[in-house]
Amino acid sequence: MISYKIHLLRTGSTNANPWKRYVGQSDIPLCDKGRESLRQLRGEFTYPPVSAVYVSPLSRCSQTAEILYPGYSPIVVEDIKDMNLGAFEGKTFDELRGDEAFARWLADSFRNTPPGGEEAEAFTARAVKAFDGIVRDMMEKHTESAAVVTHGGVVMALMAAIAIPRLPLHQWAANNGCGYTLLTNTQLWMRDRCAEVFSFLPDQSIEDDTNMYGLYFNE
Repeated sequence: MISYKIHLLRTGSTNANPWKRYVGQSDIPLCDKGRESLRQLRGEFTYPPVSAVYVSPLSRCSQTAEILYPGYSPIVVEDIKDMNLGAFEGKTFDELRGDEAFARWLADSFRNTPPGGEEAEAFTARAVKAFDGIVRDMMEKHTESAAVVTHGGVVMALMAAIAIPRLPLHQWAANNGCGYTLLTNTQLWMRDRCAEVFSFLPDQSIEDDTNMYGLYFNE
């Protein structure tokens, strides 16, 4: 039985980082520091060879793919873009301080949604459906290895939903340019919609103190 190896990677950083802005679906490009950090990673570590590269439609993901996987023509997958943060999009913590809706969202983002934004459950369902489309595309084309370059929140949501071992969302936080290699096969995926964690990518660069909200500061 054919196994499919999928390298799930978080995009590089943008200029939203120094200002600690909540960035979801704004199409902000990589910043110079973000590009340089990715080049350093690629120089220090080996990113596994792949047969295909899938990316979020936001430019920072295709730019990350160009650096980490040069020479590929990325396949754009619309629904692996980041969460719609509604009224919180592009704003800093200080700008939102005192906003009651923001306080409720910080206290429990699973039960509370940004005004005009996306519910956490709907966001996860969208990401899983998009990932399912990627796996099915790989199966149809007999693509045994692929990179998926997306956003920190998407990586966390996907890993919490499909990865074995089962771990809570916050334990799947990854640094910019880093992520996880997953293994699945036709039976495992079609029956259980799950994939086994094979390794960290490109190394064990996993943030221990990052929560879901902090991830948006870096994208």
